[in-house]
Amino acid sequence: MNKFLLISLFTAALTVSASESTFHLAKELLDEGSYTLSAIEFRRFAMESEQRADQAGAYLFSSYAYLQNQDGRSSAEMNDRAEQADRDSVYINEHSLLSAESARIQNDTASALYFYDALAADSESADFQTFARRRSAAIHLSNLDFKAARSALELSPSDETLALEALETYMNGSDKSPKIGGLWGLIPGAGYWYSGEIANGFRSLILNSLFIYGMAHTAEEDQWGAFSIITFFEITWYSGSIYGGIDSAQRYNQERLHTALDAIEGDLSYQPKPDMVVPVFKLKIHF
Repeated sequence: MNKFLLISLFTAALTVSASESTFHLAKELLDEGSYTLSAIEFRRFAMESEQRADQAGAYLFSSYAYLQNQDGRSSAEMNDRAEQADRDSVYINEHSLLSAESARIQNDTASALYFYDALAADSESADFQTFARRRSAAIHLSNLDFKAARSALELSPSDETLALEALETYMNGSDKSPKIGGLWGLIPGAGYWYSGEIANGFRSLILNSLFIYGMAHTAEEDQWGAFSIITFFEITWYSGSIYGGIDSAQRYNQERLHTALDAIEGDLSYQPKPDMVVPVFKLKIHF
Protein backbone atom coordinates (compact mmCIF):
# COMPACT_ATOMS: atom_id res chain seq x y z
CA MET A 1 0.00 0.00 0.00
CA ASN A 2 1.63 3.27 -1.08
CA LYS A 3 2.09 6.35 1.09
CA PHE A 4 -0.62 8.37 -0.73
CA LEU A 5 -3.26 5.72 -0.08
CA LEU A 6 -2.31 5.52 3.62
CA ILE A 7 -2.59 9.29 3.95
CA SER A 8 -5.96 9.25 2.19
CA LEU A 9 -7.34 6.53 4.48
CA PHE A 10 -6.02 8.32 7.56
CA THR A 11 -7.57 11.61 6.45
CA ALA A 12 -10.90 9.92 5.73
CA ALA A 13 -10.85 8.27 9.16
CA LEU A 14 -10.21 11.64 10.83
CA THR A 15 -13.04 13.22 8.85
CA VAL A 16 -15.51 10.50 9.85
CA SER A 17 -14.40 10.77 13.46
CA ALA A 18 -14.80 14.55 13.43
CA SER A 19 -18.26 14.27 11.89
CA GLU A 20 -19.36 11.74 14.48
CA SER A 21 -18.05 14.00 17.24
CA THR A 22 -20.05 16.89 15.79
CA PHE A 23 -23.20 14.79 15.75
CA HIS A 24 -22.75 13.48 19.30
CA LEU A 25 -22.08 17.02 20.54
CA ALA A 26 -25.28 18.19 18.85
CA LYS A 27 -27.22 15.33 20.48
CA GLU A 28 -25.80 16.16 23.91
CA LEU A 29 -26.71 19.83 23.51
CA LEU A 30 -30.23 18.80 22.49
CA ASP A 31 -30.60 16.60 25.57
CA GLU A 32 -29.34 19.47 27.76
CA GLY A 33 -31.89 21.89 26.31
CA SER A 34 -29.35 24.08 24.49
CA TYR A 35 -31.55 24.06 21.43
CA THR A 36 -30.03 26.80 19.29
CA LEU A 37 -26.48 25.48 19.73
CA SER A 38 -27.72 21.96 19.08
CA ALA A 39 -29.45 23.05 15.87
CA ILE A 40 -26.25 24.70 14.66
CA GLU A 41 -24.18 21.57 15.32
CA PHE A 42 -26.68 19.32 13.55
CA ARG A 43 -26.57 21.73 10.64
CA ARG A 44 -22.77 21.62 10.65
CA PHE A 45 -22.83 17.82 10.55
CA ALA A 46 -25.22 17.87 7.59
CA MET A 47 -22.97 20.26 5.67
CA GLU A 48 -19.90 18.12 6.40
CA SER A 49 -21.54 14.83 5.43
CA GLU A 50 -21.34 13.50 1.88
CA GLN A 51 -24.20 11.03 2.38
CA ARG A 52 -27.58 12.45 1.40
CA ALA A 53 -29.42 10.21 3.86
CA ASP A 54 -27.21 11.45 6.69
CA GLN A 55 -27.74 15.04 5.57
CA ALA A 56 -31.52 14.61 5.61
CA GLY A 57 -31.53 13.09 9.09
CA ALA A 58 -29.23 15.78 10.48
CA TYR A 59 -31.26 18.62 8.97
CA LEU A 60 -34.41 17.13 10.50
CA PHE A 61 -32.68 16.99 13.87
CA SER A 62 -31.78 20.66 13.38
CA SER A 63 -35.37 21.47 12.43
CA TYR A 64 -36.61 19.70 15.56
CA ALA A 65 -34.12 21.57 17.77
CA TYR A 66 -35.20 24.93 16.36
CA LEU A 67 -38.83 24.00 17.07
CA GLN A 68 -37.99 23.37 20.72
CA ASN A 69 -36.69 26.94 20.81
CA GLN A 70 -39.92 28.24 19.21
CA ASP A 71 -38.01 29.32 16.09
CA GLY A 72 -40.49 28.27 13.44
CA ARG A 73 -38.78 30.09 10.58
CA SER A 74 -35.39 28.41 11.06
CA SER A 75 -37.11 25.07 11.63
CA ALA A 76 -38.93 25.37 8.31
CA GLU A 77 -35.68 26.24 6.52
CA MET A 78 -33.93 23.13 7.91
CA ASN A 79 -36.92 20.98 7.02
CA ASP A 80 -36.77 22.27 3.44
CA ARG A 81 -33.10 21.33 3.25
CA ALA A 82 -33.91 17.88 4.56
CA GLU A 83 -36.55 17.43 1.85
CA GLN A 84 -34.03 18.42 -0.82
CA ALA A 85 -31.62 15.76 0.46
CA ASP A 86 -34.33 13.14 1.06
CA ARG A 87 -35.50 12.54 -2.49
CA ASP A 88 -36.88 9.09 -1.65
CA SER A 89 -39.27 10.46 1.02
CA VAL A 90 -37.92 8.19 3.72
CA TYR A 91 -39.06 10.77 6.25
CA ILE A 92 -42.45 11.69 4.82
CA ASN A 93 -44.19 11.62 8.22
CA GLU A 94 -41.44 13.66 9.84
CA HIS A 95 -41.40 16.23 7.04
CA SER A 96 -45.15 16.80 7.26
CA LEU A 97 -45.26 16.97 11.05
CA LEU A 98 -42.31 19.36 11.38
CA SER A 99 -43.67 21.52 8.54
CA ALA A 100 -47.04 21.73 10.27
CA GLU A 101 -45.53 22.53 13.65
CA SER A 102 -43.26 25.20 12.14
CA ALA A 103 -46.24 26.86 10.48
CA ARG A 104 -48.29 26.66 13.68
CA ILE A 105 -45.58 28.40 15.69
CA GLN A 106 -45.50 31.16 13.08
CA ASN A 107 -49.32 31.50 13.34
CA ASP A 108 -49.69 30.45 9.71
CA THR A 109 -52.77 28.38 10.41
CA ALA A 110 -53.66 27.81 6.75
CA SER A 111 -50.29 26.17 6.05
CA ALA A 112 -50.39 24.27 9.32
CA LEU A 113 -53.79 22.81 8.48
CA TYR A 114 -52.56 21.86 5.00
CA PHE A 115 -49.63 19.89 6.41
CA TYR A 116 -51.68 18.29 9.20
CA ASP A 117 -54.27 17.16 6.64
CA ALA A 118 -51.50 15.79 4.42
CA LEU A 119 -49.99 13.94 7.36
CA ALA A 120 -53.35 12.45 8.34
CA ALA A 121 -54.08 11.37 4.77
CA ASP A 122 -50.65 10.05 3.78
CA SER A 123 -49.35 8.46 6.96
CA GLU A 124 -49.91 4.79 7.61
CA SER A 125 -49.23 5.32 11.31
CA ALA A 126 -52.29 5.64 13.56
CA ASP A 127 -50.23 7.72 16.01
CA PHE A 128 -49.28 10.27 13.37
CA GLN A 129 -52.86 10.38 12.08
CA THR A 130 -54.22 10.94 15.59
CA PHE A 131 -51.67 13.68 16.23
CA ALA A 132 -52.61 15.45 13.01
CA ARG A 133 -56.37 15.18 13.56
CA ARG A 134 -56.18 16.51 17.11
CA ARG A 135 -53.95 19.42 16.11
CA SER A 136 -56.32 20.24 13.23
CA ALA A 137 -59.33 20.11 15.54
CA ALA A 138 -57.61 22.47 17.99
CA ILE A 139 -56.86 25.00 15.25
CA HIS A 140 -60.41 24.83 13.90
CA LEU A 141 -61.81 25.30 17.39
CA SER A 142 -59.55 28.33 17.96
CA ASN A 143 -61.00 29.73 14.73
CA LEU A 144 -64.52 28.90 16.04
CA ASP A 145 -65.09 26.54 13.11
CA PHE A 146 -66.96 23.93 15.16
CA LYS A 147 -68.04 21.82 12.21
CA ALA A 148 -64.47 21.38 10.95
CA ALA A 149 -63.22 20.67 14.48
CA ARG A 150 -65.82 17.94 14.96
CA SER A 151 -65.04 16.46 11.55
CA ALA A 152 -61.31 16.28 12.32
CA LEU A 153 -61.96 14.43 15.58
CA GLU A 154 -64.42 12.04 13.96
CA LEU A 155 -61.81 11.13 11.33
CA SER A 156 -59.21 10.30 13.98
CA PRO A 157 -58.32 6.60 14.23
CA SER A 158 -58.29 6.87 18.04
CA ASP A 159 -61.17 7.04 20.50
CA GLU A 160 -61.99 10.76 20.72
CA THR A 161 -65.07 10.49 22.94
CA LEU A 162 -63.69 12.80 25.64
CA ALA A 163 -62.48 15.33 23.08
CA LEU A 164 -65.85 15.38 21.32
CA GLU A 165 -67.60 15.84 24.67
CA ALA A 166 -65.32 18.78 25.47
CA LEU A 167 -66.10 20.29 22.08
CA GLU A 168 -69.84 19.92 22.67
CA THR A 169 -69.50 21.47 26.12
CA TYR A 170 -67.71 24.45 24.67
CA MET A 171 -70.25 24.84 21.86
CA ASN A 172 -73.17 24.68 24.31
CA GLY A 173 -71.58 27.23 26.64
CA SER A 174 -71.33 30.95 26.12
CA ASP A 175 -68.67 33.60 26.44
CA LYS A 176 -68.86 36.60 28.73
CA SER A 177 -69.18 40.03 27.15
CA PRO A 178 -66.26 42.35 28.04
CA LYS A 179 -68.56 45.30 27.41
CA ILE A 180 -71.13 44.05 29.91
CA GLY A 181 -68.30 43.21 32.33
CA GLY A 182 -67.11 46.82 32.11
CA LEU A 183 -70.64 48.15 32.70
CA TRP A 184 -71.06 45.92 35.75
CA GLY A 185 -67.69 47.24 36.90
CA LEU A 186 -69.34 50.61 37.53
CA ILE A 187 -70.49 48.91 40.71
CA PRO A 188 -67.23 48.01 42.50
CA GLY A 189 -66.73 44.24 42.42
CA ALA A 190 -69.74 43.44 40.25
CA GLY A 191 -67.70 43.24 37.04
CA TYR A 192 -65.55 40.51 38.58
CA TRP A 193 -68.62 38.66 39.91
CA TYR A 194 -70.13 38.70 36.42
CA SER A 195 -67.26 36.50 35.23
CA GLY A 196 -67.16 34.33 38.33
CA GLU A 197 -64.12 35.92 40.03
CA ILE A 198 -65.71 36.12 43.48
CA ALA A 199 -62.55 36.83 45.50
CA ASN A 200 -61.41 39.62 43.17
CA GLY A 201 -64.91 41.09 43.33
CA PHE A 202 -64.91 41.29 47.12
CA ARG A 203 -61.38 42.68 47.10
CA SER A 204 -62.46 45.44 44.74
CA LEU A 205 -65.59 46.17 46.81
CA ILE A 206 -63.66 46.39 50.09
CA LEU A 207 -60.90 48.62 48.72
CA ASN A 208 -63.30 50.99 47.01
CA SER A 209 -65.49 51.11 50.12
CA LEU A 210 -62.52 51.98 52.32
CA PHE A 211 -61.38 54.78 50.03
CA ILE A 212 -64.90 56.15 49.62
CA TYR A 213 -65.23 56.17 53.42
CA GLY A 214 -61.89 57.96 53.67
CA MET A 215 -63.05 60.58 51.16
CA ALA A 216 -66.27 61.16 53.09
CA HIS A 217 -64.49 61.34 56.45
CA THR A 218 -61.75 63.77 55.33
CA ALA A 219 -64.33 65.97 53.59
CA GLU A 220 -66.39 66.07 56.76
CA GLU A 221 -63.32 67.05 58.76
CA ASP A 222 -62.28 69.65 56.15
CA GLN A 223 -58.99 67.80 55.61
CA TRP A 224 -58.82 68.72 51.95
CA GLY A 225 -55.20 67.76 51.45
CA ALA A 226 -55.86 64.21 52.64
CA PHE A 227 -59.15 64.24 50.71
CA SER A 228 -57.29 65.03 47.47
CA ILE A 229 -54.81 62.23 47.99
CA ILE A 230 -57.45 59.67 48.88
CA THR A 231 -59.63 60.79 45.96
CA PHE A 232 -56.71 60.32 43.56
CA PHE A 233 -56.23 56.74 44.74
CA GLU A 234 -59.97 56.06 44.71
CA ILE A 235 -60.16 57.16 41.06
CA THR A 236 -57.44 54.58 40.36
CA TRP A 237 -59.26 51.82 42.24
CA TYR A 238 -62.61 52.70 40.69
CA SER A 239 -61.12 52.70 37.19
CA GLY A 240 -59.58 49.37 38.07
CA SER A 241 -63.02 48.02 38.90
CA ILE A 242 -64.27 48.94 35.43
CA TYR A 243 -61.25 47.65 33.55
CA GLY A 244 -61.18 44.62 35.83
CA GLY A 245 -64.68 43.76 34.69
CA ILE A 246 -63.50 43.88 31.09
CA ASP A 247 -60.34 41.85 31.76
CA SER A 248 -62.12 39.22 33.85
CA ALA A 249 -64.59 38.60 31.01
CA GLN A 250 -61.70 38.16 28.59
CA ARG A 251 -59.93 35.82 31.02
CA TYR A 252 -63.13 33.78 31.40
CA ASN A 253 -63.40 33.38 27.63
CA GLN A 254 -59.74 32.41 27.26
CA GLU A 255 -59.90 29.88 30.09
CA ARG A 256 -63.07 28.35 28.62
CA LEU A 257 -61.33 27.93 25.27
CA HIS A 258 -58.12 26.60 26.79
CA THR A 259 -60.06 24.02 28.79
CA ALA A 260 -61.59 22.69 25.59
CA LEU A 261 -58.26 22.78 23.74
CA ASP A 262 -56.53 20.90 26.55
CA ALA A 263 -59.17 18.19 26.41
CA ILE A 264 -58.77 17.87 22.64
CA GLU A 265 -54.98 17.92 22.43
CA GLY A 266 -54.28 16.19 25.74
CA ASP A 267 -50.57 15.67 26.32
CA LEU A 268 -49.60 15.63 22.64
CA SER A 269 -45.86 15.64 22.16
CA TYR A 270 -43.21 14.17 19.90
CA GLN A 271 -39.55 13.35 20.36
CA PRO A 272 -36.85 11.68 18.26
CA LYS A 273 -36.71 7.98 18.99
CA PRO A 274 -33.66 7.43 21.22
CA ASP A 275 -32.97 3.93 19.89
CA MET A 276 -32.48 5.00 16.26
CA VAL A 277 -28.95 4.69 14.83
CA VAL A 278 -27.62 8.20 14.28
CA PRO A 279 -28.19 10.22 12.21
CA VAL A 280 -31.47 8.47 11.36
CA PHE A 281 -34.33 10.73 12.45
CA LYS A 282 -37.60 9.11 13.46
CA LEU A 283 -40.26 10.63 15.70
CA LYS A 284 -42.20 8.95 18.48
CA ILE A 285 -45.65 10.40 19.26
CA HIS A 286 -46.91 10.66 22.83
CA PHE A 287 -50.49 11.26 23.95
